[in-house]
Amino acid sequence: MKKLIPLILILSFLLGACASPTPIKSNTAESDVLKVTTSVASIQWLVDQIGGEHVQTQSLTTSGDDPHTYEPTPAQMIAMAQSDLYLTAGVEFESVWVPKFKDSNSSLKVVDVSAGINRIPIADPLHFNADQQGELDPHVWLAPRNMKVIAQNVVEALKGIDPKNSTTYQSNLENVLTKIDDIDSQLSEMLSKTKRNEFLIIHPSLGYFAEAYGLQMIPVEVNGQEPSPTELAKILALSQKYTINTLFTQTGTNPLNVEVMAQQTGIQKIVEIDPLAYDWVANMLFIGKSMQAALN
Repeated sequence: MKKLIPLILILSFLLGACASPTPIKSNTAESDVLKVTTSVASIQWLVDQIGGEHVQTQSLTTSGDDPHTYEPTPAQMIAMAQSDLYLTAGVEFESVWVPKFKDSNSSLKVVDVSAGINRIPIADPLHFNADQQGELDPHVWLAPRNMKVIAQNVVEALKGIDPKNSTTYQSNLENVLTKIDDIDSQLSEMLSKTKRNEFLIIHPSLGYFAEAYGLQMIPVEVNGQEPSPTELAKILALSQKYTINTLFTQTGTNPLNVEVMAQQTGIQKIVEIDPLAYDWVANMLFIGKSMQAALN
């Protein structure tokens, strides 16, 4: 039996919440499937690919959410109390909420699926200091090499609590790794012969993507802060230096801020990406094709 959230805790979340609950994705009607919660939707996609009919999944964050400050909905907290497994990727909101998840569900197993990934500092060309390492980039799933590590960790986590289906999980893993390798090959082909390597983006979410394909990310925001007048002048100078003609933004960003930045830099083309999209394959291809066009 799972430990139920005390009634007073549920009521407090219900009274304090205003967001809509995140849907739970179930691949089967059976009641004995593994209930798995992930921090981001792309990892939920991965669990669905590997777990198949043996898992029922939900992602706490999805398109348009801000994983830096996200707060789970009451429905998600209730689902967390019944989850068998929580897969963390080390995004900001988890440092506050994972202990609360454990308090509400003493049998919950928490696994860090980003274990083994070499985390990199967030690109900050405006304040670069070789003697200092900045904040580490949490967007580890936005590079195929990292996604393969995450997939391996997901399989081990599923096997650990459901060994009877280990063969299925391992077989599905091989299929997923083939998909990831195929995406990596396509992206490498797209981005290997572009006219420039530098791109301008509002929020620094593509650091691992840039590292994977030899690109230079120039973020407008650093540590969640808008640029000062001095920093803005540096951004304008870099945009002109590299003849940047595209501004990347992401779902959930204030469109007014994006328009103002585009006007200030003289950029007419704005491309919106979604780092938290569920369908990882489609999303990576969209980012790759958009980046190819921007860099040419």
